[in-house]
Amino acid sequence: MMLLLLAVAVTAQSPRPRPMGYEFTIALPDTGTIIHARAAIHYRRGRSSDDTLRLDLVGMTVDSVREAWFAHDGRVLRVVPNHWFTGENTLLIDYHGAPQDGLLIGQDPHGRRVAFADNWPERARYWLPVVDAPSEKARVRFTVVAPPSWKYVANGTPVYGVNGGSKWLIGWDEAHPIPTYTMVLAAGDFAVSVHGSVRDGNRLIPIQVWTYPEDSAYADSVPFRRATEIVGAMQRLVGPFPYEKLAHVESATKFGGMENASAIFYADRPYLERRMGEGVVRHETAHQWFGDAVTERDWHHLWLSEGFASYFDWVIGAALDGDSVLEHGMRANAESYFRSSVVDRPIVDTAEHDVLKLLNANNYQKGSWVLHMLRGQVGDSAFWRGIREYYGTYRDSTALSGDLERIMEQASGQTLDWFFRQWLYQPGYPKLDCRWAYDGASHRVALTVSQTQPADWGVFRLPQVAVEIRGEGGATLRRTIAVAGRETHVTFGVSVAPADLRVDPDGRLLAQPSVRR
Repeated sequence: MMLLLLAVAVTAQSPRPRPMGYEFTIALPDTGTIIHARAAIHYRRGRSSDDTLRLDLVGMTVDSVREAWFAHDGRVLRVVPNHWFTGENTLLIDYHGAPQDGLLIGQDPHGRRVAFADNWPERARYWLPVVDAPSEKARVRFTVVAPPSWKYVANGTPVYGVNGGSKWLIGWDEAHPIPTYTMVLAAGDFAVSVHGSVRDGNRLIPIQVWTYPEDSAYADSVPFRRATEIVGAMQRLVGPFPYEKLAHVESATKFGGMENASAIFYADRPYLERRMGEGVVRHETAHQWFGDAVTERDWHHLWLSEGFASYFDWVIGAALDGDSVLEHGMRANAESYFRSSVVDRPIVDTAEHDVLKLLNANNYQKGSWVLHMLRGQVGDSAFWRGIREYYGTYRDSTALSGDLERIMEQASGQTLDWFFRQWLYQPGYPKLDCRWAYDGASHRVALTVSQTQPADWGVFRLPQVAVEIRGEGGATLRRTIAVAGRETHVTFGVSVAPADLRVDPDGRLLAQPSVRR
């Protein structure tokens, strides 16, 4: 997600009944905002003696639940089926109402009627009966009843019916379990352009751009010009695209971009003002792997989604246009983080319970730097081996930061608890006061590095700090030192009389060094 702004899939071992899949039929009105809907919810019975299926559903009216007792207090729908069967069970729920949030029905900027879902973080509950949490992933199918002139798109692939040679759209089916905050539909008057497909073995993944007709040419030629190449870069770097298709959709989302699985939504204003760039496309496309396929199990680990997407935005850019894209992007991320209001708080901030307030520079910019520094710590080969293993292990499921740590330790052969502890659970960053002196008689440099950040931020361990010495005649030497504790003293020999000394000259650390002689 870009601002303008699980655990394993549920099985029969769950302690209480949990949905495995949803089928929603949504009748959108010609006027007004009242929808009529049916939800078929597929679930398995849990191990607990509590057979109540608890679903989030806010502000809607439940008309009936087939063959079940139910009670709805306006926020939670509790259902106890009359009969249980071995294996998968299905509930049919009929309901209606005007969604207070989550499903936005109104007019596009050109005055045409449209409908868009916008569920992040827990707004699906305002129009869909679901277990609305990032830890709960399930399959989904949407069928939309709407004016015949409308086109609609949702997660997954289109499902068609055929009768006497005629073919019609039945629905959109997502066969992979996805979090409820990415379960969406868009309906209205769209222009649909087809971009080059990408291949995954024998599978072709179509890529489409859905826009208001007035914005189609601009979208195809500017922000989505390289939509196919962006997916291709992620496949080479990480692994196969996780879904059946990718649709980029102009919408009314309140965020700059929203990473809905296989159907990314983008705010319409940047289209209208002709200022939308490729960066948001790279960011949201990266989310298909990290955030959608591999989902943070708990919101406090949001960096596993937003930090990954913020980093891979620049990594993809570097793959397409050269390493300077990554260098400049990470420097911009660092400066943005340094200026932010959250440097006094850690990335995994369990004291913050407002999910919207977690959309901050810790989870985006600092999160991207955690990955960048991890790459520097373990080396490229181990880093990419670990990233691919992490994706392969937790695809279609959920993870916490400790899961990434464990896999990176296996990939690198290093103990990394210190790294994750200081960068995820300590606030702030190291401020380094570096003082040096040269002894011409012994041809040695003495360097003292003091960590001057506030005591509340703690002390950082920096085992690979580059030091560059520049001689009078322009010659340069490099050394690598380890910084630990509040003050570190090192000496080393040099072959040239130093005129200047720089610490972390390449900007490989999320740190602020100052150097004086």
